[in-house]
Amino acid sequence: MRATKEEKVKARKKRITDALKRLLQKSVYSQISIQEIADEAGYSKGGVLHYFPTKDDIYIELISELYSELDHNHRRILQIDLNSEEIAPISSLLSVESFILDRSNIIILINVILYSFENETIREMLKKFFANHRMFFENILKETTGSDKKPNYLDKKTLARIIQVVVFFMGLIEEFDSIDLDYTKIVKFVTSMLRSQEETKS
Repeated sequence: MRATKEEKVKARKKRITDALKRLLQKSVYSQISIQEIADEAGYSKGGVLHYFPTKDDIYIELISELYSELDHNHRRILQIDLNSEEIAPISSLLSVESFILDRSNIIILINVILYSFENETIREMLKKFFANHRMFFENILKETTGSDKKPNYLDKKTLARIIQVVVFFMGLIEEFDSIDLDYTKIVKFVTSMLRSQEETKS
């Protein structure tokens, strides 16, 4: 079946963001030009600018792709028939293994974060990225506890932030101090705080 015009545009944009990802793994964000991205993608500079008028637009598309990857993985987990108490730790573990423990993703993410300190547009996009990632865990925690339970000592937003911090920094720390570790135990320990609070409260 022939690809539609929209599918072709999407594929070409992906080729450009993939080129940026490869460059971010070996160069500092500030040293990467549109010409270098074009060369890496196998396009002319004009060809890249046709799809992305500015370099910021390429970064914004890249951040959107990273978010979509996390979103897809979480939705895939939530479709599995799991006990509600298992959803939060398994979803957390999936984030760690599929995204954060990938060295190339760590390097890309650090580069994009550094770029965001200089660029307000990228900073706003990253704010949305991290807020959406936190909301994944908030929603999972809501599913885990149900609406009829007593309030916790820690609210779901706070607990979601704790899980988010563990998920993101676990990958970063492992890059510098890699140890033989069962990540399931860590994420289950963090998410079990919610249940232990319920038991203490009642």
